[in-house]
Amino acid sequence: MKYKGYNGRFCVVDLAKGKCEFKEITDGFVELYVGGKGFAAYELYTRTTKGIDPLSPENPIIIATGPLTATTAPTFGAKSIFACKSPLTGIYLDSVVGGFFGARLKSSGLDYLVITGKSEKPCYLWIHDGEVEIRDASSIWGKTTSETDELVKSDVGDKANTSVAKIGPAGERLVRFACITVDVGRQAARGGVGAVFGSKNLKAVAVTSRIKPPEPADPSRFKELCDGLREKLKAHPVTGQVLPALGTPSLVDVSNGHGALPTMNWNEGVFEGAEKINADSLKKYVVSSGACFGCTIGCIKYTEIKEGKYAGTRLEGPEYESIGALGANCCVDDIEVVIYANKLCDEYGMDTITTGNVVAFAMECFEKGLIKPEDTKGLELKFSSPEALIGLIELIAKREGVGDLLANGSRAAAKALGAEDLAVHVKGLEPPAWDPRGSWGQALTYAISDRGACHLSAAVLPMEIFGIPKLIDRFTIEGKAGYVKETEDYIAAHETLIGCEFGRFPLPPDDPAQLLSAMTGLKVDTAGFLKIGERIINLTRSFNVREGVTRKDDTLPKKIATRPHSKGPSAGKLVTYDMLNKMLDEYYKLRGWSADGIPTKEKLKELSLDVALTL
Repeated sequence: MKYKGYNGRFCVVDLAKGKCEFKEITDGFVELYVGGKGFAAYELYTRTTKGIDPLSPENPIIIATGPLTATTAPTFGAKSIFACKSPLTGIYLDSVVGGFFGARLKSSGLDYLVITGKSEKPCYLWIHDGEVEIRDASSIWGKTTSETDELVKSDVGDKANTSVAKIGPAGERLVRFACITVDVGRQAARGGVGAVFGSKNLKAVAVTSRIKPPEPADPSRFKELCDGLREKLKAHPVTGQVLPALGTPSLVDVSNGHGALPTMNWNEGVFEGAEKINADSLKKYVVSSGACFGCTIGCIKYTEIKEGKYAGTRLEGPEYESIGALGANCCVDDIEVVIYANKLCDEYGMDTITTGNVVAFAMECFEKGLIKPEDTKGLELKFSSPEALIGLIELIAKREGVGDLLANGSRAAAKALGAEDLAVHVKGLEPPAWDPRGSWGQALTYAISDRGACHLSAAVLPMEIFGIPKLIDRFTIEGKAGYVKETEDYIAAHETLIGCEFGRFPLPPDDPAQLLSAMTGLKVDTAGFLKIGERIINLTRSFNVREGVTRKDDTLPKKIATRPHSKGPSAGKLVTYDMLNKMLDEYYKLRGWSADGIPTKEKLKELSLDVALTL
């Protein structure tokens, strides 16, 4: 192919037939979808039909890289994206992960991988030297993620140059929010892609390769841009100071200080024990720092508990979202308990965000008598109880007692218990640890995000809370639809490359557009870059519309839209359903969609999305 930054080939693995077929990527395909999220969204849309069971062999898994993966561009070289139909939500899902796996996959000679079918017995894939092998994993089935990592690396015989993406026992048991763990402690966490691995009897995907940066179309320009990007990252207070020093736990004090830290199953936005689980509280446990491949920020903090009940616990993290979900939302103010709970989730292979939300939901249900003591194996599911948090994680991962119900997520559990008013989710996905009662643009972001309640699909929150790139009033709905649409397009385009969300802080869209052009030879200006993002947003929306999503689904949990906080900086504040509807009207109009949130044929044609014109 004429464009640089690509291997020009992908592999379709049929686990049922035991076959691996290699195919070429065309220039026209690259021009439309670029890489990463674009490749994943296209493959998922075209390889599925309406209504397939996410845990059936018909649901493919796409693992994609981007044109900047494995390059020297800081914050762009590491990541890969996992996509499928979500077993938790029943709609589009992609989940991005860092570490070294993506760079190794790109360096192995593939741009992406499509996995279909179901193996008759447990298996894992080994990608090396441009080839893909299907190997027996019967002896590995049942192992934790760290055990699996060691066993797979020993089996392929090259620990130093191998990265493994794997599931734990939760994925095998089809916990609907099971995640994929990459390397030591990076996760493709959200929406249950780990359960789709499990449904296919796929334990892991291992890649063995020496990371080799691809040759840019314009080497001198690409080097100049990368050097400038390093300087921008170093100069920015978030990427140059806060994240390297404190990591994402630095956000605990920020969200709590704005009344946006979900507490007691989203009943409040301020946690009185926040100072016991913030970045300062973690300092005594941090033993080293780390970074994903090629990243100059170094936000990863490795922690270790050296004495006491949880002595010997070692963790890559905890990250802010895990602290918010497992700590504040469950009212647990012991950082050692949070670290240990996070470690359990990692070993079993479960998304900490959904896990923490489900545990907090169960605690409130127990408090209100909707979950009985006889269902909990003797656990008293009380807020602030370490025993309840740890014990319930075990029950969910093993699908025992009430854990079997909770393993299906809060939406399904709430329906079974008659507790819909207590469950906090959008389209079945539980939100991250940012309460939109303290950030009103976040309310619209949650309502319209393509995978459910996601804080990463648009970037209004940084403006409302941090003033990045500019400070806007967090307690107004005026102009928020425009900000959501603009940043959503930018982020979708950014995820074709695939860039880290932290790398966006100092970068306007023009910078990644120039990086893409210098690497590939594609002629992409800022407007063209944003158009790529718009195309992808319309494609993922088309996927969801095909599954029955309309305006009625672009909504907020009742608790968030009708019950204000009683204390803190966001006390008394609400984004009501009337206010949300006003933002939706404006957002749909800006998108060129119908009043019911459906992309029009005119918009799809404008974006060359012929594949979606059957809507």
